[in-house]
Amino acid sequence: MDELQQLLQDLDERIESRVQAIRSERDWWPCRRGCDHCCRHLAHPPELSTAEWKRVDEAVAQLPNLEQVVVEQKIIALLQQIAENTLGLSVVCPYLNEEGACRIYHARPIACRTYGFFVARDQDQYCQQVETEINQRGENAIVWGNAEAICHDLERMSGAPIAFEKHYGDRLINQSK
Repeated sequence: MDELQQLLQDLDERIESRVQAIRSERDWWPCRRGCDHCCRHLAHPPELSTAEWKRVDEAVAQLPNLEQVVVEQKIIALLQQIAENTLGLSVVCPYLNEEGACRIYHARPIACRTYGFFVARDQDQYCQQVETEINQRGENAIVWGNAEAICHDLERMSGAPIAFEKHYGDRLINQSK
């Protein structure tokens, strides 16, 4: 494992520690295995750091061939929507399987690991299910993880996020030839 991948793994562990603390103190927290709401309602296609894209690409390459083909088709379809400017209000993650499970869960991006548990101070970045619970229980029911600090750490480690279409763009060009 290279140094960058080790730093990413260390960040994963810090996030997981915070997530586990939230879950253990709040058994009502809606983010758990089986919930795929955020995966089906992305605000935009993934934007990941270089290290995250590398990890995602390696995880996709390790999938069984049939699943790789399905993921590839979903990536191409999403790229086509981007190129045609036909994205809807929400985007379904191309790594999500038909049953609502992440095909690359062990390699999922930082945004996936933090969503619903970490929030930026200047914007609410959590799903309606979390918002409903907090509205019913009061703001004191949760102490968020700091998404801004995580994003800053990730950018310092691995550079600015790279857009989905920039990372996968050559595939759309090659597919149309």
